[in-house]
Amino acid sequence: MKRIGIILLLIFAITPAFLSAQINDQSVTQQVLQELNRERTLLSQNLDFRIKEIDSKINNLDESIKNTNSAAEKVEKLVERVKFLEERQEEIDINTVGVYKYNYSSAVLNLASMEREIKPLNLFNSSREFYSTLDKVSNPMNYEGYQEWFGNFKKYIEEEKEEDAKLAALNHIIGVTGDLAQGTPFTGMFAGTLFDGISQFVNSLGRRDREMKDKSLEMLKLTTTVSQFTHDKDLIETEWEAINKSLDELKELQNKAMKENLVNILEINQKEFEEKFTNETDAKKRTQYILDISKVAENKIAEEKAKNPENWKQDYHDQMMTVQNLKIRFGTITFRILENLEKYEDLIKKYQNDKYLKDEMVQLKLKLDLVRNSFESTFNPQEYIKASNEMYVVE
Repeated sequence: MKRIGIILLLIFAITPAFLSAQINDQSVTQQVLQELNRERTLLSQNLDFRIKEIDSKINNLDESIKNTNSAAEKVEKLVERVKFLEERQEEIDINTVGVYKYNYSSAVLNLASMEREIKPLNLFNSSREFYSTLDKVSNPMNYEGYQEWFGNFKKYIEEEKEEDAKLAALNHIIGVTGDLAQGTPFTGMFAGTLFDGISQFVNSLGRRDREMKDKSLEMLKLTTTVSQFTHDKDLIETEWEAINKSLDELKELQNKAMKENLVNILEINQKEFEEKFTNETDAKKRTQYILDISKVAENKIAEEKAKNPENWKQDYHDQMMTVQNLKIRFGTITFRILENLEKYEDLIKKYQNDKYLKDEMVQLKLKLDLVRNSFESTFNPQEYIKASNEMYVVE
Protein backbone atom coordinates (compact mmCIF):
# COMPACT_ATOMS: atom_id res chain seq x y z
CA MET A 1 0.00 0.00 0.00
CA LYS A 2 1.31 3.42 -0.89
CA ARG A 3 0.77 5.14 2.42
CA ILE A 4 3.35 7.90 2.57
CA GLY A 5 3.69 9.95 -0.60
CA ILE A 6 4.05 13.65 0.04
CA ILE A 7 1.79 13.78 3.10
CA LEU A 8 4.19 12.06 5.45
CA LEU A 9 6.78 14.67 4.65
CA LEU A 10 4.56 17.03 6.52
CA ILE A 11 4.38 14.73 9.53
CA PHE A 12 7.52 12.68 9.78
CA ALA A 13 10.10 15.07 8.32
CA ILE A 14 9.55 17.58 11.13
CA THR A 15 13.06 17.81 12.47
CA PRO A 16 14.48 20.57 14.73
CA ALA A 17 15.94 22.27 11.66
CA PHE A 18 12.59 22.08 9.92
CA LEU A 19 10.80 23.50 12.95
CA SER A 20 13.29 26.36 13.09
CA ALA A 21 12.75 27.08 9.40
CA GLN A 22 8.98 27.10 9.86
CA ILE A 23 9.26 29.50 12.81
CA ASN A 24 11.51 31.76 10.76
CA ASP A 25 9.02 31.69 7.89
CA GLN A 26 6.20 32.64 10.25
CA SER A 27 8.38 35.42 11.63
CA VAL A 28 9.07 36.77 8.14
CA THR A 29 5.38 36.68 7.28
CA GLN A 30 4.39 38.42 10.50
CA GLN A 31 7.13 41.03 10.20
CA VAL A 32 6.21 42.00 6.66
CA LEU A 33 2.49 42.06 7.42
CA GLN A 34 3.14 44.19 10.49
CA GLU A 35 5.12 46.66 8.40
CA LEU A 36 2.43 46.78 5.73
CA ASN A 37 -0.28 47.16 8.35
CA ARG A 38 1.68 49.92 10.12
CA GLU A 39 1.79 51.92 6.90
CA ARG A 40 -1.88 51.26 6.19
CA THR A 41 -2.89 52.23 9.72
CA LEU A 42 -1.05 55.54 9.44
CA LEU A 43 -2.78 56.27 6.15
CA SER A 44 -6.14 55.30 7.66
CA GLN A 45 -5.58 57.56 10.67
CA ASN A 46 -4.63 60.46 8.40
CA LEU A 47 -7.69 59.77 6.29
CA ASP A 48 -9.97 59.81 9.34
CA PHE A 49 -8.50 63.13 10.37
CA ARG A 50 -8.95 64.63 6.89
CA ILE A 51 -12.51 63.28 6.53
CA LYS A 52 -13.47 64.77 9.89
CA GLU A 53 -11.87 68.06 8.89
CA ILE A 54 -13.76 68.14 5.58
CA ASP A 55 -17.02 67.10 7.28
CA SER A 56 -16.59 69.96 9.74
CA LYS A 57 -16.14 72.41 6.87
CA ILE A 58 -19.20 71.02 5.08
CA ASN A 59 -21.27 71.31 8.26
CA ASN A 60 -20.15 74.90 8.72
CA LEU A 61 -21.08 75.69 5.10
CA ASP A 62 -24.48 74.05 5.56
CA GLU A 63 -25.10 76.19 8.61
CA SER A 64 -23.94 79.31 6.76
CA ILE A 65 -26.13 78.50 3.73
CA LYS A 66 -29.08 78.00 6.03
CA ASN A 67 -28.60 81.37 7.72
CA THR A 68 -27.86 83.55 4.67
CA ASN A 69 -30.50 85.39 2.64
CA SER A 70 -28.15 86.30 -0.19
CA ALA A 71 -28.73 84.20 -3.30
CA ALA A 72 -25.27 85.00 -4.65
CA GLU A 73 -23.67 84.01 -1.36
CA LYS A 74 -25.65 80.73 -1.31
CA VAL A 75 -24.47 79.87 -4.80
CA GLU A 76 -20.90 80.63 -3.86
CA LYS A 77 -21.09 78.46 -0.76
CA LEU A 78 -22.82 75.64 -2.63
CA VAL A 79 -19.99 75.63 -5.16
CA GLU A 80 -17.55 75.49 -2.28
CA ARG A 81 -19.55 72.67 -0.73
CA VAL A 82 -19.37 70.63 -3.94
CA LYS A 83 -15.60 71.14 -3.95
CA PHE A 84 -15.35 69.78 -0.40
CA LEU A 85 -17.55 66.79 -1.30
CA GLU A 86 -15.23 66.04 -4.24
CA GLU A 87 -12.24 66.26 -1.89
CA ARG A 88 -14.00 63.92 0.51
CA GLN A 89 -14.63 61.38 -2.25
CA GLU A 90 -11.02 61.65 -3.37
CA GLU A 91 -9.90 60.83 0.17
CA ILE A 92 -12.24 57.83 0.25
CA ASP A 93 -10.88 56.68 -3.12
CA ILE A 94 -7.35 57.00 -1.80
CA ASN A 95 -8.33 54.85 1.18
CA THR A 96 -9.91 52.24 -1.12
CA VAL A 97 -6.71 52.04 -3.12
CA GLY A 98 -4.73 51.83 0.14
CA VAL A 99 -6.89 48.95 1.38
CA TYR A 100 -6.48 47.11 -1.92
CA LYS A 101 -2.75 47.72 -1.84
CA TYR A 102 -2.53 46.17 1.62
CA ASN A 103 -4.89 43.28 0.86
CA TYR A 104 -3.28 42.37 -2.43
CA SER A 105 0.19 42.64 -0.89
CA SER A 106 -1.04 40.38 1.90
CA ALA A 107 -2.34 37.92 -0.70
CA VAL A 108 0.99 37.87 -2.55
CA LEU A 109 2.90 37.45 0.72
CA ASN A 110 0.70 34.60 1.90
CA LEU A 111 0.88 32.95 -1.50
CA ALA A 112 4.67 33.20 -1.42
CA SER A 113 4.75 31.85 2.13
CA MET A 114 2.68 28.86 1.06
CA GLU A 115 5.48 28.02 -1.35
CA ARG A 116 7.78 27.43 1.63
CA GLU A 117 5.05 25.81 3.74
CA ILE A 118 4.27 23.22 1.07
CA LYS A 119 7.88 22.76 -0.04
CA PRO A 120 8.82 20.30 2.77
CA LEU A 121 6.12 17.97 1.43
CA ASN A 122 8.30 17.41 -1.64
CA LEU A 123 11.52 16.77 0.28
CA PHE A 124 10.74 13.64 2.29
CA ASN A 125 13.88 11.75 3.23
CA SER A 126 13.80 11.87 6.97
CA SER A 127 12.94 9.89 10.09
CA ARG A 128 10.30 7.19 9.78
CA GLU A 129 10.61 5.82 13.28
CA PHE A 130 6.90 5.86 13.94
CA TYR A 131 6.05 4.01 10.74
CA SER A 132 8.96 1.64 11.15
CA THR A 133 7.56 0.71 14.56
CA LEU A 134 4.10 0.20 13.06
CA ASP A 135 5.65 -2.14 10.50
CA LYS A 136 7.42 -4.12 13.23
CA VAL A 137 4.21 -4.51 15.22
CA SER A 138 2.48 -5.80 12.07
CA ASN A 139 5.06 -8.55 11.52
CA PRO A 140 4.80 -11.54 13.91
CA MET A 141 8.34 -12.54 12.92
CA ASN A 142 9.55 -9.73 15.20
CA TYR A 143 8.08 -11.40 18.30
CA GLU A 144 10.14 -13.66 20.52
CA GLY A 145 10.14 -17.31 19.51
CA TYR A 146 8.05 -16.82 16.37
CA GLN A 147 10.77 -17.33 13.77
CA GLU A 148 11.96 -20.57 15.39
CA TRP A 149 8.41 -21.86 15.66
CA PHE A 150 7.63 -20.80 12.09
CA GLY A 151 10.52 -22.95 10.90
CA ASN A 152 8.81 -26.02 12.39
CA PHE A 153 5.47 -24.97 10.92
CA LYS A 154 6.98 -24.42 7.47
CA LYS A 155 8.60 -27.87 7.64
CA TYR A 156 5.17 -29.35 8.39
CA ILE A 157 3.66 -27.56 5.38
CA GLU A 158 6.36 -28.85 3.06
CA GLU A 159 5.87 -32.41 4.30
CA GLU A 160 2.08 -32.39 4.01
CA LYS A 161 1.50 -30.22 0.95
CA GLU A 162 1.13 -33.17 -1.39
CA GLU A 163 -1.72 -34.54 0.72
CA ASP A 164 -3.62 -31.30 1.41
CA ALA A 165 -4.71 -28.72 -1.17
CA LYS A 166 -4.91 -25.85 1.36
CA LEU A 167 -1.40 -26.53 2.61
CA ALA A 168 -0.19 -26.73 -0.98
CA ALA A 169 -1.74 -23.33 -1.66
CA LEU A 170 -0.20 -21.90 1.53
CA ASN A 171 3.21 -23.28 0.58
CA HIS A 172 2.85 -21.66 -2.84
CA ILE A 173 1.92 -18.26 -1.34
CA ILE A 174 4.89 -18.39 1.02
CA GLY A 175 7.12 -19.20 -1.94
CA VAL A 176 5.73 -16.31 -3.98
CA THR A 177 5.87 -13.69 -1.20
CA GLY A 178 9.32 -14.75 -0.04
CA ASP A 179 10.77 -14.62 3.46
CA LEU A 180 8.02 -13.59 5.88
CA ALA A 181 10.64 -11.81 7.94
CA GLN A 182 10.67 -9.18 5.21
CA GLY A 183 7.21 -8.07 6.26
CA THR A 184 4.56 -9.79 4.18
CA PRO A 185 1.26 -8.35 5.54
CA PHE A 186 -0.74 -10.83 7.60
CA THR A 187 -4.06 -9.73 6.18
CA GLY A 188 -6.63 -10.73 3.57
CA MET A 189 -6.60 -14.10 1.81
CA PHE A 190 -3.06 -14.84 2.97
CA ALA A 191 -4.05 -14.44 6.63
CA GLY A 192 -7.06 -16.73 6.25
CA THR A 193 -4.99 -19.43 4.55
CA LEU A 194 -2.28 -19.06 7.18
CA PHE A 195 -4.76 -19.44 10.06
CA ASP A 196 -6.15 -22.61 8.49
CA GLY A 197 -2.64 -24.00 8.09
CA ILE A 198 -1.66 -23.25 11.68
CA SER A 199 -4.91 -24.81 12.95
CA GLN A 200 -4.16 -28.00 11.00
CA PHE A 201 -0.63 -27.99 12.38
CA VAL A 202 -1.95 -27.70 15.95
CA ASN A 203 -4.44 -30.54 15.40
CA SER A 204 -1.73 -32.75 13.93
CA LEU A 205 0.34 -32.59 17.10
CA GLY A 206 -0.23 -35.48 19.49
CA ARG A 207 0.15 -35.73 23.25
CA ARG A 208 3.85 -36.41 22.97
CA ASP A 209 4.20 -33.02 21.27
CA ARG A 210 2.36 -31.18 24.05
CA GLU A 211 4.98 -28.46 24.36
CA MET A 212 4.95 -27.75 20.62
CA LYS A 213 1.14 -27.84 20.61
CA ASP A 214 0.92 -25.27 23.40
CA LYS A 215 3.54 -23.17 21.63
CA SER A 216 1.62 -23.38 18.34
CA LEU A 217 -1.62 -22.33 20.02
CA GLU A 218 0.16 -19.27 21.39
CA MET A 219 1.60 -18.46 17.96
CA LEU A 220 -1.87 -18.84 16.41
CA LYS A 221 -3.26 -16.33 18.90
CA LEU A 222 -0.33 -14.00 18.25
CA THR A 223 -0.77 -14.28 14.48
CA THR A 224 -4.49 -13.55 14.79
CA THR A 225 -3.88 -10.49 16.99
CA VAL A 226 -1.17 -9.12 14.71
CA SER A 227 -3.37 -9.69 11.67
CA GLN A 228 -6.26 -7.78 13.26
CA PHE A 229 -3.91 -4.98 14.30
CA THR A 230 -2.62 -4.75 10.72
CA HIS A 231 -6.19 -4.63 9.40
CA ASP A 232 -7.12 -1.81 11.81
CA LYS A 233 -3.92 0.06 10.94
CA ASP A 234 -4.55 -0.25 7.20
CA LEU A 235 -8.03 1.28 7.62
CA ILE A 236 -6.36 4.38 9.05
CA GLU A 237 -3.69 4.48 6.38
CA THR A 238 -6.18 4.50 3.50
CA GLU A 239 -7.05 8.09 4.51
CA TRP A 240 -3.50 9.17 3.68
CA GLU A 241 -4.18 8.43 0.03
CA ALA A 242 -7.09 10.90 -0.01
CA ILE A 243 -5.00 13.47 1.83
CA ASN A 244 -2.13 12.93 -0.61
CA LYS A 245 -4.50 13.61 -3.51
CA SER A 246 -5.77 16.80 -1.87
CA LEU A 247 -2.22 18.02 -1.34
CA ASP A 248 -1.30 17.29 -4.95
CA GLU A 249 -4.32 19.30 -6.10
CA LEU A 250 -3.45 22.13 -3.69
CA LYS A 251 0.11 22.30 -4.95
CA GLU A 252 -1.10 22.45 -8.55
CA LEU A 253 -3.50 25.29 -7.75
CA GLN A 254 -0.83 27.11 -5.75
CA ASN A 255 1.61 26.86 -8.66
CA LYS A 256 -1.06 28.27 -10.98
CA ALA A 257 -1.75 31.16 -8.60
CA MET A 258 1.97 31.86 -8.27
CA LYS A 259 2.32 32.11 -12.04
CA GLU A 260 -0.75 34.32 -12.41
CA ASN A 261 0.26 36.74 -9.67
CA LEU A 262 4.05 36.85 -9.54
CA VAL A 263 4.85 36.23 -13.19
CA ASN A 264 1.87 37.56 -15.14
CA ILE A 265 0.68 40.41 -12.92
CA LEU A 266 3.79 41.55 -11.02
CA GLU A 267 6.22 40.52 -13.80
CA ILE A 268 8.66 38.94 -11.34
CA ASN A 269 11.16 36.43 -12.65
CA GLN A 270 10.22 33.06 -11.14
CA LYS A 271 13.81 31.83 -11.01
CA GLU A 272 14.80 34.97 -9.12
CA PHE A 273 11.88 34.49 -6.73
CA GLU A 274 12.93 30.92 -5.98
CA GLU A 275 16.50 32.05 -5.39
CA LYS A 276 15.72 35.06 -3.21
CA PHE A 277 12.75 33.74 -1.28
CA THR A 278 11.86 30.06 -1.69
CA ASN A 279 15.43 28.78 -1.30
CA GLU A 280 16.89 31.68 0.69
CA THR A 281 17.95 30.67 4.22
CA ASP A 282 18.61 34.17 5.56
CA ALA A 283 15.36 35.43 7.11
CA LYS A 284 16.43 39.09 6.84
CA LYS A 285 17.06 38.75 3.11
CA ARG A 286 13.72 37.02 2.62
CA THR A 287 11.99 39.77 4.60
CA GLN A 288 13.53 42.52 2.51
CA TYR A 289 12.83 40.71 -0.74
CA ILE A 290 9.15 40.16 0.06
CA LEU A 291 8.87 43.79 1.18
CA ASP A 292 10.22 44.79 -2.22
CA ILE A 293 7.62 42.59 -3.89
CA SER A 294 4.86 44.16 -1.77
CA LYS A 295 5.90 47.57 -3.12
CA VAL A 296 5.67 46.20 -6.66
CA ALA A 297 2.16 44.97 -5.84
CA GLU A 298 1.18 48.38 -4.48
CA ASN A 299 2.46 50.10 -7.61
CA LYS A 300 0.50 47.69 -9.82
CA ILE A 301 -2.70 48.54 -7.95
CA ALA A 302 -2.06 52.27 -8.43
CA GLU A 303 -1.28 51.77 -12.13
CA GLU A 304 -4.44 49.73 -12.69
CA LYS A 305 -6.55 52.33 -10.88
CA ALA A 306 -5.16 55.04 -13.14
CA LYS A 307 -5.66 53.01 -16.34
CA ASN A 308 -9.06 51.56 -15.51
CA PRO A 309 -10.76 53.77 -12.89
CA GLU A 310 -14.17 52.12 -13.31
CA ASN A 311 -13.32 48.39 -13.15
CA TRP A 312 -9.83 48.18 -11.66
CA LYS A 313 -10.85 46.18 -8.57
CA GLN A 314 -12.27 42.96 -10.00
CA ASP A 315 -9.14 41.11 -11.14
CA TYR A 316 -7.29 41.84 -7.90
CA HIS A 317 -10.32 40.92 -5.82
CA ASP A 318 -10.55 37.57 -7.63
CA GLN A 319 -6.86 36.84 -7.01
CA MET A 320 -7.19 37.70 -3.33
CA MET A 321 -10.14 35.33 -2.96
CA THR A 322 -8.18 32.60 -4.72
CA VAL A 323 -5.26 32.93 -2.31
CA GLN A 324 -7.54 33.01 0.71
CA ASN A 325 -9.32 29.86 -0.45
CA LEU A 326 -5.96 28.13 -0.97
CA LYS A 327 -4.87 28.98 2.57
CA ILE A 328 -8.16 27.78 4.05
CA ARG A 329 -7.84 24.60 2.01
CA PHE A 330 -4.30 24.05 3.28
CA GLY A 331 -5.50 24.57 6.84
CA THR A 332 -8.29 22.06 6.28
CA ILE A 333 -5.79 19.48 5.05
CA THR A 334 -3.60 19.95 8.12
CA PHE A 335 -6.73 19.45 10.22
CA ARG A 336 -7.40 16.17 8.42
CA ILE A 337 -3.82 15.10 9.13
CA LEU A 338 -4.27 15.80 12.82
CA GLU A 339 -7.53 13.85 12.85
CA ASN A 340 -5.81 10.88 11.24
CA LEU A 341 -3.02 10.99 13.81
CA GLU A 342 -5.67 10.85 16.52
CA LYS A 343 -6.92 7.59 15.00
CA TYR A 344 -3.54 6.06 15.80
CA GLU A 345 -4.15 7.08 19.42
CA ASP A 346 -7.35 5.01 19.37
CA LEU A 347 -5.51 2.12 17.72
CA ILE A 348 -2.89 2.10 20.48
CA LYS A 349 -5.55 2.25 23.20
CA LYS A 350 -7.34 -0.72 21.63
CA TYR A 351 -4.27 -2.96 21.93
CA GLN A 352 -2.45 -1.47 24.91
CA ASN A 353 -3.63 -4.22 27.26
CA ASP A 354 -3.21 -7.11 24.84
CA LYS A 355 -0.69 -9.55 26.28
CA TYR A 356 1.09 -9.94 22.95
CA LEU A 357 1.22 -6.28 21.87
CA LYS A 358 1.23 -4.22 25.06
CA ASP A 359 5.01 -3.68 25.13
CA GLU A 360 4.99 -2.61 21.48
CA MET A 361 2.11 -0.21 22.18
CA VAL A 362 4.20 1.55 24.85
CA GLN A 363 6.98 2.19 22.32
CA LEU A 364 4.50 3.16 19.62
CA LYS A 365 2.80 5.65 21.94
CA LEU A 366 6.11 7.37 22.74
CA LYS A 367 6.93 7.81 19.06
CA LEU A 368 3.42 8.91 18.15
CA ASP A 369 3.57 11.57 20.88
CA LEU A 370 6.78 12.91 19.33
CA VAL A 371 5.13 13.07 15.92
CA ARG A 372 2.01 14.78 17.22
CA ASN A 373 3.89 17.29 19.36
CA SER A 374 6.12 18.21 16.43
CA PHE A 375 3.17 18.54 14.10
CA GLU A 376 1.04 20.59 16.48
CA SER A 377 3.90 22.93 17.34
CA THR A 378 4.45 23.60 13.64
CA PHE A 379 0.92 23.53 12.23
CA ASN A 380 -2.08 24.68 14.23
CA PRO A 381 -4.99 23.96 11.86
CA GLN A 382 -7.59 26.02 13.70
CA GLU A 383 -5.31 29.04 14.04
CA TYR A 384 -4.26 28.69 10.42
CA ILE A 385 -7.86 28.68 9.19
CA LYS A 386 -8.76 31.55 11.53
CA ALA A 387 -5.83 33.63 10.26
CA SER A 388 -6.83 32.82 6.67
CA ASN A 389 -10.35 34.10 7.29
CA GLU A 390 -8.96 37.29 8.79
CA MET A 391 -6.12 37.98 6.36
CA TYR A 392 -7.78 41.00 4.69
CA VAL A 393 -8.94 44.35 6.06
CA VAL A 394 -12.32 45.83 5.15
CA GLU A 395 -12.67 49.21 3.48
